[in-house]
Amino acid sequence: MKNTFWILGIFIIFSSCKDKIQQKYMANSPVYTDYETFRNSGGFEAARSIEQQGNIYFKDDFLFMVEPDKGIHFIDNTNPSAPVQTGFLNVWGATGMSIKGNYLYANSFIDMVVYDISSFASPVLVERLEDVFPGALPHSEKNYPYSTIDKSKGVVTSWTVEQVTEDVANFQPTWVDCFTCGVGFESSFVSESGGGSTGISGSISLFTIIDDYLYVVENGSKLHPFEISNPASPTVNEAVGIWGNVETLFPYENYIFMGTPTGMIVYETSNPVVPTYVSSLSHARGCDPVVVQDDYAYVTVRSGGPCGGDINQLDVIDISTITTPVLKGSFNMKNPHGLGIDGASLFICDGEDGLKVFDATNPETAGNNKIHQFKNIQATDIIPVNNIAIVIGEDGIFQYDYSDLSDITLLSSLNF
Repeated sequence: MKNTFWILGIFIIFSSCKDKIQQKYMANSPVYTDYETFRNSGGFEAARSIEQQGNIYFKDDFLFMVEPDKGIHFIDNTNPSAPVQTGFLNVWGATGMSIKGNYLYANSFIDMVVYDISSFASPVLVERLEDVFPGALPHSEKNYPYSTIDKSKGVVTSWTVEQVTEDVANFQPTWVDCFTCGVGFESSFVSESGGGSTGISGSISLFTIIDDYLYVVENGSKLHPFEISNPASPTVNEAVGIWGNVETLFPYENYIFMGTPTGMIVYETSNPVVPTYVSSLSHARGCDPVVVQDDYAYVTVRSGGPCGGDINQLDVIDISTITTPVLKGSFNMKNPHGLGIDGASLFICDGEDGLKVFDATNPETAGNNKIHQFKNIQATDIIPVNNIAIVIGEDGIFQYDYSDLSDITLLSSLNF
């Protein structure tokens, strides 16, 4: 939630009887759930309607969509022309996910949960790693500071806006400046390199797998490496401090490409427990997912939202020398969000301008070579796989057949 640097309703009150100074202000006040109730919640349920868009993930002809803070929708996508919702995995506080083999990993507010999904019809919880994301908080739509949090009362699972009174000595209202106010929300073609059966996420994700390690970003400043050589029982390693307020992750070979409000950052994982900084390339302030193919990275820079700024563009970056990325071209866009690259086809989710498809045969001029534009959706992220573009928008999931680029056709829409 973005700082706006103005303060709402702060009053100084002098107490005549105690001669204390107090602050009274409007705040997001925490709503707690006790630890036992929180950790005994969840389970696989009948399919339910999707109320809010989140991350999308694809594996083994199944499509998964994370509904922020609520759980994960399971969608049978064997026939992309007729996707079928088959169930809902209730994971309180989930904002991101990854899969390796038959195991699904998701955050649950402060915890990490592992489910055996060898049967998509009956996922089974096999592990819960407690307190691995101590700074995780639920998202709040209200632009107020947070009042003091008392972890002894339980897990913060929601917020209520109310007037709070605190002694000046204890007055520390907190603003949270983060993309998700929690863990990974926000995956296109993030083909995870898990050395086995891993899935594909969109371009707006803070979860990713490289070989035997799952990496998760917490609050933009910590990268958690979990060893998953034994997928059912991850090993927790010490979080690595990262800079730049990281918003998105993209794995490519043994590198992690990170999108931040001010540029792209590259880390390498030769020591997977302690990823190290390699290089960066700055840009004007704005949200910026990144995807990579061969010697080029593609970055969209978007104004507004949680990132501020006033630039809307596609940047194409030469990464053939990974230590010194070079910007090769910038192309104006309307309000670009997620993106995907598959061979010579570059897909841009350009907000209210819809889905745009570009010919990236020559990556450095890709932004000048638009092939198609679909204006009927508010596109936010995409997974291009098997000649099917799976697009998520504000009101649904849309799938397009792009096997013939001269005749891209809409196969289905799953509205919510």
